[in-house]
Amino acid sequence: MRRPGRRRVTALAPAATRVAPFRRWATLALVLLVAVLSYVDRQVFTLFMDAIKRDLALTDRALGLLSGLTFALFYAIAAFPIARHADHGDRPRVIALCVVVWSIATAACGLANGFWQMALARIGLAAGEAGAGPAGQSLVVDIFPPSRRVTVLSAILAASSLGLSGGLVLGGWLSTMFDWRAVFLIVGFPGIAIGALVWLFAAEPRRGGAGEGATPLGSIAVFRTMAASRSLRWIGLSVTAVPMTGMGYLLWSPVFFQRVHGLSIAQTGFWLGGVTLIGLVLGNLAAGWLGDRFGKDDPRFNGRLAGISLLLSFPFALGFAWADDRGVALACFLVMKFLMTLYLGPTIALAFVQVPAAMRATTGATINMFIGLAGTGLGGFLVGALSDAFAGYGAASLRWSLAVISVGLLAGALAGWRAGATARPL
Repeated sequence: MRRPGRRRVTALAPAATRVAPFRRWATLALVLLVAVLSYVDRQVFTLFMDAIKRDLALTDRALGLLSGLTFALFYAIAAFPIARHADHGDRPRVIALCVVVWSIATAACGLANGFWQMALARIGLAAGEAGAGPAGQSLVVDIFPPSRRVTVLSAILAASSLGLSGGLVLGGWLSTMFDWRAVFLIVGFPGIAIGALVWLFAAEPRRGGAGEGATPLGSIAVFRTMAASRSLRWIGLSVTAVPMTGMGYLLWSPVFFQRVHGLSIAQTGFWLGGVTLIGLVLGNLAAGWLGDRFGKDDPRFNGRLAGISLLLSFPFALGFAWADDRGVALACFLVMKFLMTLYLGPTIALAFVQVPAAMRATTGATINMFIGLAGTGLGGFLVGALSDAFAGYGAASLRWSLAVISVGLLAGALAGWRAGATARPL
């Protein structure tokens, strides 16, 4: 006899039966392309932070604000009204408009002549990117069967990882031919065409009938639902603590290799982009397979997977910060990112099985808000502020600041385990 909460679900979701298989996969491909583009545009900034610092006469704290807190704050502000519309409106149109907005803002970064102009461009980038992720997650969860839910969510995260690493590689290659201003223009404008493709060709099952999310819940009801669940509260802690560490490392690792290990921008883009690609993409694909293989009968498995993987990643984070050999540092970074990445797709899936379909996009926006504010915002800012505080240690200041924020992995490990133990799937 199966224990309560272990009922196996194999039937297609109602929305999935209304979308032809080819259209379903084409839509997923477009959502994945959008995910790649969003992180290419975001990661190019981190690669050129030292050049931007020199040209705009900024401090590390100001860089932390631009790369982190400014971006994350407006990301969170824009996310909820967009997600509210995505929960009952036309999600491909939401995604397409968001892509066009952030692409124009990316190009505008290359025209900035001071802190405030760059901040305005980063705000536009954040506002555009805020809506595409939750809308894309909500859409693919609707058009694919529940037995593939963790896989498709992890595929989106793997595509984001490809954008992270691809942004480093592409930016490093372009740096050999162009300055940072031209690079922003080059990577910004192609997004307008991608937005048009999403608008024209992505499937929306609500166009053919009443979708699962046709009666959206208000934001207050969403927050009450999430606050009333012990598991969702633990998930909130997890997606706060872990991104603080993970995004802090991602935002500052290019500068770390340039300052501490003496790599050029092109070398940093090639080597760091390569190990980021391997670690994050393999981690997301492994998370999707493990989550659907062992979590489809018992979604609580996803929480246990998150807790164990985050605990194992902690020593490799410290190894990256303190290794004197660049090869050892790269190896530690690869393993750390692989293990850390095992947590996010299963964590999002664990949250989605505990909320009604009418609040999935808003739930995704809430998770993204925590990730953005704690990771891109607080994590990026803290590393910069701590680096200034440890300035007396010279180039080692970044070693100390990264080591300090690594404790977020331990908090995330506890939160992930408890989220699984207290989960109550619908």
